[in-house]
Amino acid sequence: MPNITILNGEEIGKTYSWTADQIRIGRNSANDFVIANASVSGEHCIIERCEGGWRVKDLDSTNGTRVNDQRISMTTVRRNDVITLGDIALSIRGDDVPEAEPGKVESVDSIPRTTIVMRPAVTPTKPVEGFGRKSESKKALNLIIIASIVAIVVLAVVLLLKLTGVMGA
Repeated sequence: MPNITILNGEEIGKTYSWTADQIRIGRNSANDFVIANASVSGEHCIIERCEGGWRVKDLDSTNGTRVNDQRISMTTVRRNDVITLGDIALSIRGDDVPEAEPGKVESVDSIPRTTIVMRPAVTPTKPVEGFGRKSESKKALNLIIIASIVAIVVLAVVLLLKLTGVMGA
């Protein structure tokens, strides 16, 4: 019985075994094997039985399908081949998955097991209304309001001085 195991990412170690002649893999819940990762397309690829073993067929996925670091549209796979869907690497194994020719396939054990997640500092290009920098129209409105208040204060002072007789008539 063949099986595939996720080798990296948040779902590392998740395994799927099957007995059917074909499985669908992708991010959508309708797939046989669901991988919840944004780099995996909704319907990413199919693994299907073929003469002499199994083959992987890409379903026009956005980020492509690779087998042992070679981008493919369709190719046969051997035991311990590494199938990469977007950023997620899978290993295919099982008794009915043919063994690879010696020295021709990268061993699963040679794949690094460390995952580094880097989250860039996000600076919004346009501030949300009411937060951050003021828009040009709000700056102009504020200047008009301040100028009006200053003018009213100056007029009030001049009027007060005229009424008290400090300023001449």
